[in-house]
Amino acid sequence: MPYRLRIFWIVVSLCCAAPLRTVAPGVYAQSGAQRLVAIGDIHGAEDNFVAILQAAGLIDSQRKWIGGRARLVQTGDFSDRGAPVRNVMDLLMRLEDEARRAGGRVEVLLGNHEGMNILRDVRDVSPDAFRAFADPDSESRRNKAFMAHATIARRFGDELNRNDWLRTHPPGYVEYIEAMGPSGRYGRWLRSRKVVTKLDDSLFMHAGVSPQSNANVDDVNRIIGREIRMFDEAVSTLQDAGLMAPSFTLQEVVSALSSEMNRIAIMIKEKTELPPEITQEYVGRLQRVLTIDQWGLLAADGPLWFRGYATLGDDAEPQIEALLKRLGAARFVVGHTPQIPGRITARFGNRIFLIDTGMLTSHFKGGRPSALEIAGGKITAIYQDERTPLAH
Repeated sequence: MPYRLRIFWIVVSLCCAAPLRTVAPGVYAQSGAQRLVAIGDIHGAEDNFVAILQAAGLIDSQRKWIGGRARLVQTGDFSDRGAPVRNVMDLLMRLEDEARRAGGRVEVLLGNHEGMNILRDVRDVSPDAFRAFADPDSESRRNKAFMAHATIARRFGDELNRNDWLRTHPPGYVEYIEAMGPSGRYGRWLRSRKVVTKLDDSLFMHAGVSPQSNANVDDVNRIIGREIRMFDEAVSTLQDAGLMAPSFTLQEVVSALSSEMNRIAIMIKEKTELPPEITQEYVGRLQRVLTIDQWGLLAADGPLWFRGYATLGDDAEPQIEALLKRLGAARFVVGHTPQIPGRITARFGNRIFLIDTGMLTSHFKGGRPSALEIAGGKITAIYQDERTPLAH
């Protein structure tokens, strides 16, 4: 073969091979192979989240998707505790689009903290996370919100202290509640998330399905979706009736709901004619939410809160095996319970992988970012500075 032609084919071979090489420590070049990567609880740890995405070869230094046909599952709890929660959500939403265009996939699941935000339980939201939603009109909105809260409180015989209320409702609070609502940009996105998804032979979710549960994957997603809709309908009903302000918290919503149900019960007991707006549908919408503490969204053994995969004894392996067999899967990959020091933990004969390693290191001392990779029959823990084989 002539020398120049031989050089040409060498160059072509090198160019074709280049995408398969590791181009930097811990960073993957694009390839045709489809990998499955799971990342657990983020809690607003933006920098650590970006770092582990880069270590897993899914984004570049500009935070653009370079994962090709790879699939990324984030198992919920990207919100609360940390400050840059909005940035984390924006990144996840953008990567969903970029991955899809590249033939890959990003699937973001609901965790218990996203459930809390949907239900207006914002006790774990950082004041700085609220402030990220503030704008030049925030102070005016905050004052109007106080007036609305105060007016409703007086209706029930209470008097709000303005300074106390403003202290517990920082700038951006009103905008945050609105953004997380059913009509808000982030609220709409949250409500479109699944609780559990099955990819290949792996099930991914935030907490888990109790071995005592008879629910299947579709049941879990359907039940949580129905509970969210019931809550949103009750909130809309209370607002239309002037019984709550748009920026009420969960505690205030439940209080308003209970007061209204008590009022209706008294009228019925005293045989007072009910106003025309109090219909059977009206009562039903409110009544369903009275048992909210038993809903899957909040129950300790529900799919967003269950900690059994981390706390059950090793003798529970037959129960876990039977559960997976019933669900037609080989393993569960879940977050929710921090594994400190920060290492992904495999349990029950590699049927359970616990991937919450305390990414928000300012909150979880000894934590660190991590990712779980499933590819080519091998399961590997990825950290910023190492890769540890877990199963094959």
